[in-house]
Amino acid sequence: MKKHTPTFLFSALMFTCLGSNVVLAQVMPPVLTKRDFSVQIKDQPVALGDRWSPDSAGKIDVPLEGNFVGEVPFDETNYKFFQHQRAGLEIFSSNLWWDKAERSVDDYIVSQITLTAVEFATPRGVHVGSTRKELNSAYGTGQVENDAGEQWITYELDKELLSFEIKGGNVIKITMNYKNDSQE
Repeated sequence: MKKHTPTFLFSALMFTCLGSNVVLAQVMPPVLTKRDFSVQIKDQPVALGDRWSPDSAGKIDVPLEGNFVGEVPFDETNYKFFQHQRAGLEIFSSNLWWDKAERSVDDYIVSQITLTAVEFATPRGVHVGSTRKELNSAYGTGQVENDAGEQWITYELDKELLSFEIKGGNVIKITMNYKNDSQE
């Protein structure tokens, strides 16, 4: 019986350690990826940074031209922004960073996605109507900000922001956009 005691102790120690790692993995917030800044619209993926074209607008049933909302300063340069919308969905296209990305001034990308309808969900399944608990389970606690009576929970990856507006314990708006460090 003494021959098996070290093996038994080693096995018990190993399973205890593995169990501890599982607990730690569940407590640690999930890591964001580029995929988190996208949404499926009519079986068509749309993500921040995607090229904006007649084909992409047509596939998700929003107007290509949109409404000009103005020139917005980013990194000390002004870029043109257009709003394209339909019920529960707003997409902003812009020529953001055309000068730094070796694109034409007339090449536009998806610069913001705003969701206000339950039919659209993030890749992790969070949608308008999800509870704060479901949001925290999918993304971790995030950075909470209370501003002018609105509560936002934000997650950041490089220059990309994923924000959820919370009201009454539920998500009422989801926004994916680029962080703007410019002073307006």
